[in-house]
Amino acid sequence: MRIIIKKEMCIGCEICVNTCPEVFMEWGLYMRAAFEVKEPGRFKTLIERVIENCPVHAISMDTGEAEGGGGRG
Repeated sequence: MRIIIKKEMCIGCEICVNTCPEVFMEWGLYMRAAFEVKEPGRFKTLIERVIENCPVHAISMDTGEAEGGGGRG
């Protein structure tokens, strides 16, 4: 599972970090546009909540499946 963040849209509200620090704390340190989630099964529900709650819709998820999108973009 890959997380994609449109950095230019991010307003720094930290909803992602506060909801799932295990995944998004590291992103905050390095501000990469995309990164792999180490334990996708463990964090999938929280990541979906982050994507849903991002106020500027800057976060999406790519599960690597041919069909289906990359979440919200």
